[in-house]
Amino acid sequence: MSRDPALDKGGPADGGPDDGAPPAPAGASHAPIGQQLRRARMAAGISLREMARRVDVSASFISQVELGRTMPSVGTLYSIASELGVSLDGLMPTAQAQPSAPASEPPATIVLRELRTPPRPFSRAGAEAPVQRASNRHELKIGGAVWGRLTAGHDPANDFLHVIYQPGAESCPEDQMIHHRGFEYGYIVTGRLEVQVGFDVYELGPGDSISFDSMTPHRLSNPYVEVSQSIWVVVGRGGTPVL
Repeated sequence: MSRDPALDKGGPADGGPDDGAPPAPAGASHAPIGQQLRRARMAAGISLREMARRVDVSASFISQVELGRTMPSVGTLYSIASELGVSLDGLMPTAQAQPSAPASEPPATIVLRELRTPPRPFSRAGAEAPVQRASNRHELKIGGAVWGRLTAGHDPANDFLHVIYQPGAESCPEDQMIHHRGFEYGYIVTGRLEVQVGFDVYELGPGDSISFDSMTPHRLSNPYVEVSQSIWVVVGRGGTPVL
């Protein structure tokens, strides 16, 4: 049986499961993200099959992501980016939070919208300001999950993140837990979050924290009725050159 060259050269691979990823909404395009991932994979000399093996999905699924035909879960995208040494900065559109809701309004009403104008440049030429304003935070939004970068500039080895999970949202499907280089620290600010690390499942509430080796398969989910907000730090996930 002949080998499909597309699986090694980065071309499309027909058929195969969708690995639990949501299909692209009508009229939506994930091509820019897919193109960045494909360029990084080709530059690293990694075949579709090898990338699929590393992140525990099918080669066909990786191909569909690179073609912009589907979007992986936020956790799977993070794993792919980590394997490629890709900065999440380039995958995160800048976003701005709407004005704060009254204190009596439930947290489930939190809504984010994209900025219509770019953020103001840093005031010091040749240097990045140390403050990251909430109004122009870079955010990655997939499904009911929002991961926002808390550093003002690119950190080549670590991630400092504000994470929101709407009720029912998850970092990955139950049977496709993610793993990547580094060590993770999480702190729950509001709501509750279920964190599975290996075979162990932990229910975390406000003020609770957790830490674990990121190479251990793990999954974050919110099976509760209230929005979950937490702070996460991933240390040493590998070099991440800005693309």
